Amino acid sequence: MRRFNHKAFLFVTLMTLTSAMAFSSKSAYNKRSSVASALFIFNKRANNSGSSNLPKYDAETDRYSSAVATSKDFYPPYESLLRNGPLPLITRLTSPDKYEQAVFKYQYESKETDLVEAQANMDAFFSAPDVWAQQKMLEQRGEREVYKYGKPLDPERVALSSIWGGFVLVIIGKLIYLNVLKMM
Repeated sequence: MRRFNHKAFLFVTLMTLTSAMAFSSKSAYNKRSSVASALFIFNKRANNSGSSNLPKYDAETDRYSSAVATSKDFYPPYESLLRNGPLPLITRLTSPDKYEQAVFKYQYESKETDLVEAQANMDAFFSAPDVWAQQKMLEQRGEREVYKYGKPLDPERVALSSIWGGFVLVIIGKLIYLNVLKMM
């Protein structure tokens, strides 16, 4: 018989509450309470010559908008799945406006002119906010090299992930078939 692990339970509960608080408000990405803003990740000023390509913030509507890019310019949803798993894909499909605003806000605050890099960063954020925030904090301190989330996907990794995902789906399907459908 397994004993209940209180430390693991508290850790998981704390992580869940932390993530829930980051997403709790209706416009969590437009307030200074988001994970990235709380850590002051974007206080540094980048010297990008393409600052005219950055989204603009409209205080009246409390929204970010880009004159150059729209959500149609984002990479396809399956690439969100391949880059960071199902969580960013689910967020993208169920809350497209929240996803778009998160990408534009990241571009605005970080002065990132590359839309693919901004989108890949937000995919990583939606996948694991605490890991992404820690990476950005360590990058800012100079303790870790800057990770390019928007780099092209490695075909070998995509193939291996697809094979592994197919294998897991076959096993789950077989378990459902044997344990649920046969009982009916």
